[in-house]
This record gives sequence, structure tokens and C-alpha cells, in this order.
Amino acid sequence: MWIWRNLLFALDSAWQNFWRNAAVSMAAVLSIMLILLLAGASLLLGHALGQVLDTYRQRVSVLTISVADDTPLPAVYDFADQLRARPGVVSVRFVTKEEELQRFSADPRNQQLLEQLEGNPVPAKLEVRVARLDEIGRVDALARQWRGVDHSDPTDYQGDFVGNMQRLQTWLTIAGLGLLVVLTVASVVIVMNTIRTAVYHRRQEIEVMKLVGATEWFVRGPFVVEGIITGLIAAGLALGILVVTYRPFVQTFQSALFFVPLTYDPRFVRVLGQDLLLGGTLLGALGSYIGVRRFVRL
Repeated sequence: MWIWRNLLFALDSAWQNFWRNAAVSMAAVLSIMLILLLAGASLLLGHALGQVLDTYRQRVSVLTISVADDTPLPAVYDFADQLRARPGVVSVRFVTKEEELQRFSADPRNQQLLEQLEGNPVPAKLEVRVARLDEIGRVDALARQWRGVDHSDPTDYQGDFVGNMQRLQTWLTIAGLGLLVVLTVASVVIVMNTIRTAVYHRRQEIEVMKLVGATEWFVRGPFVVEGIITGLIAAGLALGILVVTYRPFVQTFQSALFFVPLTYDPRFVRVLGQDLLLGGTLLGALGSYIGVRRFVRL
């Protein structure tokens, strides 16, 4: 029962103190909201870029090997089995010349070319899907050494593009972690300064509580709760702005750059909401705890 009473006291004191120093509290809320807004926008941008990279990754994770017309089918099947035995290969599919011709002729841009050629000009193909992009280069090297490959156009390997994708993903991860550290430090400092102001205004009340034997957490609890309230309000405001602007931004982006595979993902909105609310709570609690620990000596 005493735990419940102490919790109610902390909530009531925190809420009163939040509005008692409304100017400072709202300044802290706006500052943290801007920081969380930037963090949320970074998460949305990272998710959008991840969608685009995943789409391109799925495309380049399939290597197409051209088979020479005079290659016997048993040799093709043996090489396909050899590729399937590799640990990084997910699947290998043989596409005959007839199937490849149907694909080629399905594109209207190729109709005029086909009318000028006789027979079936396209080679059979082996489509190799790999689990990791770094396996593509090794499969390509193996395919170029195979006797049955069409040496005029052996594979559709895009080494530079694959390497650039991997480097971009690495740099995005590093940049995201660096931004997260900077925003976390800034948020904690803002909450600390807010709590320091609150402690200064309540210094006489705190002295009285300490004289009558109040416990450490009985004194510090309201300030920690106040920090949590500040973080939650800021997170809620930032989340509302991001939710309202997310879909229009994607629609505008799609109309301007229709060739970039960016889509609206409502599932990520729930994830973003959980991350921002949890982040606001933790930042508020951490900043207020450090501020109280530093400026309230029991």
C-alpha cells in the first residue's frame, strides 16, 4: 500500500511541478520534440532507403549465366548441381532457349529486332539466386571458367553496383549510430537542465523533506517522473507530426521519382511509435535521474 501511495505522490508532485514551471517545461518539451522529430525522420528515411536497397538487393542477388548453344544438356545439369552444392547458393533454375525467347519477345521494344532476325537468337540461361551479395562475385568467377558458358556475354554480373550497395549500407549504419549518440546526449542534457531548474525552485521544500527523514527515492521520485512526463509528451508530439506527414511525403516522392521503389509501410508506423515513445520515456528518465543525482544530495 505504501508503494502505491508513494507512486501517487510522485505522479501528483511531478504533474504540479511540470505546470508550476510551465515555461521551462514547455521549452524542454519543444526541444526534445525537435530532437525526437529528427530522430524519427532519420528512422523513416533509413527505413525508406532500406526498402529501396532491399528491392535492388533482390534483383542483384540473382545472377544470370548465359549458356552456349552447343553445350550438351548433361553438362548444363552437372554445372547446375555444382552450383547448388555451394553453401551460399539458394536456388538454381535452368531457363531454356524457348522460355528465354518468350521473355524477350514479351517486351514490345524487342519486337522490331526479332522481326529482323531469324530463328532463336537468345541463349539458354542459368538463374542462380544467392543468400548474400558477397557470394555473387565468386559465382560469377566460377561461371566464367565453365566450358559451357557463352563467352560473348557470360553473365549479367554488376560488380560495381553490388559493391556500392554494400558500402552505402555500411555508411548508413555508421551515420545512423553516430546521429543516435548525438541526439541522445543532447536530449539528456536538456532534461538535466530542466530538472536542475525544478530542483532550484523546490530547494526549500526538499530541505524540509530531508529534515523529516524522507527516503532518497521519495525525494527524487517526483523529478524522475517529471522527466518521464516531459519525454512522453515530446515523443507524442513528434510521433503525431511524423504520422501526419509520412504518407503525403511518400506520395509526393512516388509522383516525382516513380522509378524509385519507395512505398508507404503502415506496419513501420507502429514500430516507429513504439520506438519514439520508449525513447522519450528512457531519455526523460535518464536525464532526470542524472540531474537529481547531481543536484539533490541526500
